[in-house]
This record gives sequence, structure tokens and C-alpha cells, in this order.
Amino acid sequence: MIVPLDVALIIFLVVSAISALLVRDLLASIAILGTYTFVMACIYVQMNAVDVGFTEAAIGAGASTALMVASLTKLQRYDTGKRRAVKVVIGALAVVMLAGLFFYVIEDMPPFGDYNSPANKRIEILEVKDNGLSEKLKAEELPEEIKSGIYLLGYNEGNNFPSLREYKIVWNEKEEGWDVLIKKNETFFPGFEKLYFIKKEGEILKVYRYSIPVRWQEKCEEEMNTPNMVTAGLADYRGYDTLGETVVIFTAAVSVAALLRRGFLE
Repeated sequence: MIVPLDVALIIFLVVSAISALLVRDLLASIAILGTYTFVMACIYVQMNAVDVGFTEAAIGAGASTALMVASLTKLQRYDTGKRRAVKVVIGALAVVMLAGLFFYVIEDMPPFGDYNSPANKRIEILEVKDNGLSEKLKAEELPEEIKSGIYLLGYNEGNNFPSLREYKIVWNEKEEGWDVLIKKNETFFPGFEKLYFIKKEGEILKVYRYSIPVRWQEKCEEEMNTPNMVTAGLADYRGYDTLGETVVIFTAAVSVAALLRRGFLE
């Protein structure tokens, strides 16, 4: 990330957003909003979210702008309505409150791009006292105390999670803990997958659950035959979700086109 460039882009976003609200020419407002979304796409790319940036540029700056311009052909170009001060003040207060809430939440977020953040690597789900349990782990046996704790948290077959009946325990030299590999019930990849990590800290055993991106990073090329983790995630691992998003966008585009065509025929 280039900090001066990011600051400049954010300032431009604020200025363009205010300009789009104040300008009376609706065509100019649409053009400003199109520029706004394009700059937003640049910010996503700066944050290494190329897929999100591409979608923002194509849908936000491209398709949405075209649809709004087409809609404007059926409307008056200039806004001649009176603006009520009360509505302006309420809107401004809502924006300020929302911005304050965002700044409050940001304090609890991990550093940007942190590999060890819960979203990118793993999250702690359980703590148990050692009491000799680490010796069982060294013997490649998963203690019942940990099994029952994981089960009670909802990671069980009743919630469509893999069973803990078939597992492997492997010492992770780099992380100084134990990886717990669970037999999956997947159709195409039914083998073992590391889902849990156990680390001893003092007299406490901390149990973590690996996040989905770990699998994407380590196995996307093996399982999906593509070296790009983002492509594997969008097109394969979460392909149904991407399909649903595409259907929603297509439905919205067809609906707007049908409304515009109806107005043209009338």
C-alpha cells in the first residue's frame, strides 16, 4: 500500500460524494458517482482485493452508470425540488454517527494484511487445563476433554461438520503445536484436512480452528488445478455463492431494462 496515494484517494472520495449530493444537474451527478465508484475500485486494488476492485469497476462504474444514464432519459435532467434543511441535518448527523461507529470498530480489528489474524489463519475456540493431556497428544491421541469441548461448541455432525471419530495428529514444528487432521465427508476430496490446532501455553492447552483461507492457500492448486487462490475461491470453493451473486446482478439488469423499454414503448 502507498499511504500518500491512499490518503489522496480517500479525500477525493469525500469531495466527490459531497459534490454528487449538491449538484443540481443529475447527469453531472451520475458522472461524479461513476468516478467515485472507479476510485473506490482503485482503493480495493491497493488493498490487494483485485477481484472486488474488478467487480466494483465493472458493475459500479460501468453497468450502474449506464443504467442511470438510460433512466435519466425518462426523467428531468435538472433537480428543481426544494431541499429541506431538516432532512439535510438529519442525513448529516446519520453520516457522522455511522462514521464514528466505524472508527470505534476499527480499534478491535487486526492490522491490515496480518497473516496471523483470525480471518486469515485461525481463531481460538477452546481452553482446557493440561493435566497430562499433552502426553496423549504426543502419543497421537485426541483427548476426550477436547473432543467433548469441540462437540459442545457445535462442531459436530448434527451441524454438518466432520466427525472427530477419524483423525490424525501431526506435530507442527514451525508453530510448536499439534495439527488435528479430520476425515472429511466430501465427494471429491474425502481425505484428511487440518481443521484444528492445539498449542500448549503454560498449564493450558488452547484449541484453535483453522480458517477457510488456510485451505485455499495450501491446496488450491492441488484441488482446483489453479495457482490463483482468489480464482479458486470464487469459482470453485464458493462457486455457488458467486453464481447467486451473478443471478442477482443479472436479474436487476433485466428488470431495469424491462422498465426502460416499457417507458420507451409508451
